[in-house]
Amino acid sequence: MNLSRPLLKAITAMGFKQPTPIQKACIPVGLLGKDICACAATGTGKTAAFALPVLERLIYKPRQGPVTRVLVLVPTRELGIQVHSVTKQLAQFCNITTCLAVGGLDVKSQEAALRAAPDILIATPGRLIDHLHNCPSFHLSSIEVLILDEADRMLDEYFEEQMKEIIRMCSHHRQTMLFSATMTDEVKDLASVSLKNPVRVFVNSNTDVAPFLRQEFIRIRPNREGDREAIVAALLTRTFTDHVMLFTQTKKQAHRMHILLGLLGLQVGELHGNLSQTQRLEALRRFKDEQIDILVATDVAARGLDIEGVKTVINFTMPNTIKHYVHRVGRTARAGRAGRSVSLVGEEERKMLKEIVKAAKAPVKARILPQDVILKFRDKIEKMEKDVYAVLQLEAEEREMQQSEAQINTAKRLLEKGKEAVDKEPERSWFQTKEERKKEKIAKALQEFDLALRGKKRRKKFMKDAKKKGEMTAEERSQFEILKAQMFAERLAKRNRRAKRARAMPEEEPARGPAKKQKPKKKSVFDEELTNTSKKALKQYRAGPSFEERKQLGLPHQRRGGNFKSKSRYKRKK
Repeated sequence: MNLSRPLLKAITAMGFKQPTPIQKACIPVGLLGKDICACAATGTGKTAAFALPVLERLIYKPRQGPVTRVLVLVPTRELGIQVHSVTKQLAQFCNITTCLAVGGLDVKSQEAALRAAPDILIATPGRLIDHLHNCPSFHLSSIEVLILDEADRMLDEYFEEQMKEIIRMCSHHRQTMLFSATMTDEVKDLASVSLKNPVRVFVNSNTDVAPFLRQEFIRIRPNREGDREAIVAALLTRTFTDHVMLFTQTKKQAHRMHILLGLLGLQVGELHGNLSQTQRLEALRRFKDEQIDILVATDVAARGLDIEGVKTVINFTMPNTIKHYVHRVGRTARAGRAGRSVSLVGEEERKMLKEIVKAAKAPVKARILPQDVILKFRDKIEKMEKDVYAVLQLEAEEREMQQSEAQINTAKRLLEKGKEAVDKEPERSWFQTKEERKKEKIAKALQEFDLALRGKKRRKKFMKDAKKKGEMTAEERSQFEILKAQMFAERLAKRNRRAKRARAMPEEEPARGPAKKQKPKKKSVFDEELTNTSKKALKQYRAGPSFEERKQLGLPHQRRGGNFKSKSRYKRKK
């Protein structure tokens, strides 16, 4: 691949021997400086596919002044931290600087790092825009390479406007690489806006699971939805005791499972949106260092994270779509290793199971747990309900204490500095006003709420009843998890039924309708005179000067017939 020696040395030090298919396809194209639109399944080594050509370019063409030349955009903080560590490892034998700008970490230290103008910046869209509007010395006009990693996830939420703003602020003369696990219409729109004549790379279907993954399913009977917690507890204490990731649909259920499994004496960590950034990083670090055996997570950890040695993935409920399922089970059996996924499937989730079985290349297995084991664990969990409630109460009190401390600290700061000094501090600005952001979020929330709950009386009744009771039973909790997944699937289906937006036509598709005749390109006068071989032109060049030219030059007027005398002069006189 013609990589330079420092990079080859780093690749060897990291223990890589053979490039993956996406790396084989992307690295040579990236080295040529062409735009790339790449789509590959999760766990195929996309990070090195864009990091290596970028580092090669930076080594080959040293920078003239202190400017940031490469920008990598990622959807989540955890993925940003992972990309940053991989890039640092690949650049360990060359003097290329990297910087990480993601939410949840200290703003001031990030601003100081950005002032030093690192060669490569890895950022999440929100924090990057914050720095662009509030750090005067930082700009994107010198960006030579823009990389959009996990582009489909970035377009899922409220990132669309932020992405457009960042692309607008970047230099127009740049190389852009777009990497995505799925090629949706939104990603195609983004590609048509940000890429110039891209090379399209598609490596295996993004709806394929890893080749060495063993897929297992546990059937939940219609009236036994409340057994889910007991089944998961039984699996984790009896069968899968280490290197396990447990996925739930909601943050609330993830937290509850974390408490329950902890009370059962297991080493557990949690990873979801209700935790602070330091807590999330700490949970990830402890799981990677094998200090904890089980990591309970929501879909925040289902994308891009490469955690070495995950043996088993357990799905508490089936995820929203096949795409989400592929991403969840993609945390194991990565890069050619073996792995196992165990999913709990209720009656309402059978349709998705059929689709997975249909798409599976290897046989799918059914796992059966003895009923007496399930009942034993169900009894245990029921006895622990009081302890769970006590833990939740303690946490609520702790949160209140922290809020009170934060308010006291703010009041102290006001007293020390004085209100006028605090007011003088410049407020951090954003590319949208508060009103615009509020309107956008409310519109999106109302739309989703409307789509999910229109005509669904059963759901409204379920939510009302749950609020009245206060505490939900195990069956109701499981039902709520499934309900959330169904609501998401409905929103997605509704979105797909909408009329498609007009957008730039991809290169592969032939233009529809009758082909328009192209107008011939107008030639210059010089070209026309040089290439004109018509009789009139030839006669003009053979005949000599025209009447006007003779007049200007003072030449005697030449009669049209020359010296030829008309026949009339030679007529015989009568």
